[in-house]
Amino acid sequence: MDELQAPQQETGYIVASSKKFPASNSPGDNPPHVKARNRYKEMVNTDFVCTGEYSTPENLRPIIFTVNETGVFLDGANYEVSETARSTLAAAVAAARRAADRESWFRPRMTSEGQAWALEQLADIVKASSGLLELIDIVEAAAEGGTVTVSLSVDCSGYPREAGGVPLKSRERLLVNIPANFPLDVPTMYFAHTRYCEFSHVQWGSYVCLYQAIDSEWQPEDGMFGFVQRIDDWLRAAAANELDPAGMPLHPPVTYATSGVNVVPTRNTPKVEPPFWAGYVKITRENENRLELGEWIDYQAELPDGRLAAAVLLPTDMPHEYPNTVSGLLKELIVRGVSIEVIRLMIQLGVLRRASGQPLIFILGTAMRGIAGGERLQHLACWRIDEARADEIREAIRASSADNPIDIADFYAWAEKADITWCTVLEDRPEIIRRRDAHTPAAWWAGRHVVLFGCGAIGSAVAMLLARANVGKLQLYDKSSVKPGILVRQLFDRHQIGVNKAKATADNVGYANRSVEALHSPADIVRFLTIPERRADILAADVIINATASTLVATALEKQFREWPKAHPPVISMVLGHKADQALMTMAVQAAAGITLDIDRRSKIALAGHAQGRPVLDEFWPVDPGRTRLFQPEPGCSSPTFHGSAADVIALTAQMMNVASGWLAAPAPALSRSRTFALAEQRQGGLREFEFSWPSDVVLRDGINGYQIRITQPALSGMRTWMCRSARVNGRRVETGGLLFGHTDQFLKIVWVDEVSGPPPDSLQSETAFVCGTVGAAELNAEKIKRTRKSVAFVGMWHTHPGAMPIPSQTDFGAMAKLLTEDQFDAKRFLMIIIGGNSSHPIISGMVFDRTNYQI
Repeated sequence: MDELQAPQQETGYIVASSKKFPASNSPGDNPPHVKARNRYKEMVNTDFVCTGEYSTPENLRPIIFTVNETGVFLDGANYEVSETARSTLAAAVAAARRAADRESWFRPRMTSEGQAWALEQLADIVKASSGLLELIDIVEAAAEGGTVTVSLSVDCSGYPREAGGVPLKSRERLLVNIPANFPLDVPTMYFAHTRYCEFSHVQWGSYVCLYQAIDSEWQPEDGMFGFVQRIDDWLRAAAANELDPAGMPLHPPVTYATSGVNVVPTRNTPKVEPPFWAGYVKITRENENRLELGEWIDYQAELPDGRLAAAVLLPTDMPHEYPNTVSGLLKELIVRGVSIEVIRLMIQLGVLRRASGQPLIFILGTAMRGIAGGERLQHLACWRIDEARADEIREAIRASSADNPIDIADFYAWAEKADITWCTVLEDRPEIIRRRDAHTPAAWWAGRHVVLFGCGAIGSAVAMLLARANVGKLQLYDKSSVKPGILVRQLFDRHQIGVNKAKATADNVGYANRSVEALHSPADIVRFLTIPERRADILAADVIINATASTLVATALEKQFREWPKAHPPVISMVLGHKADQALMTMAVQAAAGITLDIDRRSKIALAGHAQGRPVLDEFWPVDPGRTRLFQPEPGCSSPTFHGSAADVIALTAQMMNVASGWLAAPAPALSRSRTFALAEQRQGGLREFEFSWPSDVVLRDGINGYQIRITQPALSGMRTWMCRSARVNGRRVETGGLLFGHTDQFLKIVWVDEVSGPPPDSLQSETAFVCGTVGAAELNAEKIKRTRKSVAFVGMWHTHPGAMPIPSQTDFGAMAKLLTEDQFDAKRFLMIIIGGNSSHPIISGMVFDRTNYQI
């Protein structure tokens, strides 16, 4: 066979003058023998032709060879491949799967149970293949637990061929290694030669890369059926040049790492113009496990301080398998226009920019990354020159002179015999890495500026989620320190005990993502908000997250932002229930007047008005005396807190962050929002989750006592409805009015108007005055107090001045004086709203009258 193969030209044929080959032979059969045909097919460069198969009684035709200036070729214009030849391994695998009479075929002495099963399956496939697959040899494991190697011959004549594909011969010899732990360990496949070593999916000269992700693609229950099917898929794609189909990632070249150091590039590479780019890359971080690369610096630019790695980037490709010797690498670079002198100078300067005892890092880039059919990006490989050799290069440079350039001689002598120590490169360049959270809600946070109040249970989890979402800047505020007890559910380590929480959180953010600008402050947030300069700092953020669960912070936010003249970013507040099985989140937007306190109050009222809202209402606004007692983990010396595990906290916080991301990304900036959350077991128990949103209030300024009056849209709509009714019943010029229900906060100087009534039945209405009656007012007030758990109560009265301006008359002032000086009402202040114009175009004013205004 060797003598027959040796004189073969690039185009070569073997012609067998015989009758048709059988599918298989039995011992003692006369020729032709199928084994001989298979060997011929494995060795021939172009094709094997059998006269008894090429020409048949049904289709007589001669075998014609044509000779021209390019060589000899078979003139097969009218040649049709038979159906048998068109068959592939896939058909054999399918037939073997259907075989019901599987027999125990072969089990060598050192074969494991899994290997025996694999060999049985192979026998079934061979039997069903009609000669397409031939089992040549089985090499038994040398010892218990060793690998069984199977030699196979595969008919490849039926695979469609395309230019650029792997030039498979008519038959190919394959070697399959079956591990002892099969099928939990996956077999490997090699060609029995190295003819295809230049192709991207063939490594180490002959190893075939069959799987992209073994853990998800390999199905143990399929065994060798699945493995041979994968071989068939690979050979078919290889012949058709579809191993890297358009639109799919290119298979990158390989270096076989021998160093334990992982190199992490973090910045996109510069644009590479022919013949090459030469320069350096800054080493930003380094430990015994990894080395991170930052800024790329052209060799002509001014070099910064700090340690540098030398770098050469090529606009072309390299062999798919990189050389493992320095001399081999230099030869490949010379072919691509990079001189040895350039490499020598880059290495020597890199050596001089490192401390003694440190290795030298050399980065080699080639245009072999990207998507098939698209732009080629740089594939980076890293060569590590150990500390001892780097020190030797340094000493040679120092000892060198113009008359005695021993550094050059030293370099060439070393390059002639040295091996290359390749490192593992773990990509983190934005141009290469597709973020795993792309197209998820968390993607909204990338590059954003976030202020986080509170770094406790919720805050420490929020900060880590933001870090992993690649937030740009994070300002952290918390005055507390890490204590042992909180490690149960807050994201700190024992070595951080005693450290300020904001600082510890900033450190943790840095560990997770060094690109985040994490600032921290132990400032008291309530006092911090009173300083205009500090308020301006936080208002520069894209979003503020309040994770303190503090009513003091909520009140401070409401007070300081109520009159702040500049726009504020969205303010998101998060709080957990007392068992960490429920959570409440709110978002206040610039278009809304209120912040956390305001939206919490609206949430309470909305839940109170919902038929199924009581469980959530009882959780966050309890009236049961047993629920109002607080849990103290260290009685007498700790702040009250909630029961709950780290799993509970993280589960609810993650839900809140995903929903918050959706809110912030949605084009509805005029709506403030609220959402309740429950753990899965609570939802299964019938607990509902609720989401509410509110349009902006009508905000009035009280010119008497400085109150801000916030009228909800439903309350305004209610007043306009009563105006329309009065116009229909009494005429358009008759005044009407009614009662106002809401809440007054004397400290914040805010009056909320949430609900209204029409005129009580004993009211007096005319074109010149409206005197509000009192019949039923007490009962109406009691109902609202009970339903809303004291959030809504009587706050004043409203009336109209049809067709006129909403200016109080002497009658109006007299009515207020009577209310505030008599004993019928015990409130200290009352709100009066006057609506001028008409129901279609109302003009509204509001005034808060205080009892002290009428005291002598």
